[in-house]
Amino acid sequence: MNVQGSRTLDAPRAAVFAAICDPNALLGIIPGCREIERVDDVEYRGRISLRLPGMVGTYRTVVRLVETEPPAFGRLDGEVVGALGSITGTASFRLAERDGRTTVDYEGQAVIGGPLARLDTRFAEGLARSLIDQGLGNLEVRLQGEPAIEVAGRGRPAGREGSR
Repeated sequence: MNVQGSRTLDAPRAAVFAAICDPNALLGIIPGCREIERVDDVEYRGRISLRLPGMVGTYRTVVRLVETEPPAFGRLDGEVVGALGSITGTASFRLAERDGRTTVDYEGQAVIGGPLARLDTRFAEGLARSLIDQGLGNLEVRLQGEPAIEVAGRGRPAGREGSR
C-alpha cells in the first residue's frame, strides 16, 4: 500500500513540526487515538480504536522517528497490531512555510498482514488518505486554538509526556 499527498495548514512550520512530535497534541490529532506515550526521544507507543469498514477494533501502535531535520523533515517507521491483523510501514513528511502557512507533503508505504490484508489495496489506500486528511484537519484546528508550540534545544520538540 502506498499513500502520498499534500495539505496546506494556516500555521507556522515550527509549530506544525512540534505538534507532530508532541504526544499530547497527537492524542487529539490522530483519529481514534485513545492513548499515546513518548517512550524516549524517538519512540511513541499507543492504542487506537477504529470503526471503519474492515478495520473495526483496537490496535496497539509503535512509531519511531528514524530521521528528523526540525522543522523541515521527518521520517518514521511504525507498526499497528490488532486482532484483525497488522500494518507495518514507513512514512516521511516535508514541511515548507510561505507567508506563515505550512505545506505538509507526505508519503508512506505499508504492508498489511492478517485478515486486514484481504482489503482491496485501493480501498485501503483511500482509508489511509482519509485518516491522514482528518488528522491534518485536526492538527490545523488544534494549532488555531492554541499558542504555538516552541521547539526546544537540539531540535527536539517540547511537550509533556503522555500517560500510560
